[in-house]
Amino acid sequence: MYYMLVFYIYSIIGYIFEIIVNLVRNAKPSSSILFGPWTPIYGFGVLIMLFVKRKLKKLKLNKILELIVYFIVITIIITVLEQIGGLVLQYVFDKTLWDYSNLRFHITKYIALETSLGWGLLSILVAYVIHPKLKKIIVKIPFWIFVLITILFFIDVAYTIVKFI
Repeated sequence: MYYMLVFYIYSIIGYIFEIIVNLVRNAKPSSSILFGPWTPIYGFGVLIMLFVKRKLKKLKLNKILELIVYFIVITIIITVLEQIGGLVLQYVFDKTLWDYSNLRFHITKYIALETSLGWGLLSILVAYVIHPKLKKIIVKIPFWIFVLITILFFIDVAYTIVKFI
């Protein structure tokens, strides 16, 4: 239940983050193929961040070395996730929700050095600062809220699949 809640909460936070970024850039506020207020790639991304952080903790590195290794590893993983996510959206749903072709150091339209480094830094902030505080709230969420969110999420996923088929 905990990891599903983490997925839902960060999917919602990611949705809000994308809406704010798009409003600041005067772009169309579209963040997801789903109709509800969630962007699942953020939920998956944070689950991966927490998994990598837990594995690194087991190595018992000093804090500075742990952060450096975490930054490198998570930047690579999140970059691959972003590329896969962009390709899936393009080829399965015929949608392009982001395009970095206009950035100087873009590698494909879905990944660029500038954004990858930004995601790496943001990942450190989330995994080492934000999540430890948010975890205290997540563990207190009642089971019935978890069930309600799960039902709403899967209705949204089913509706999206039916709409695109």
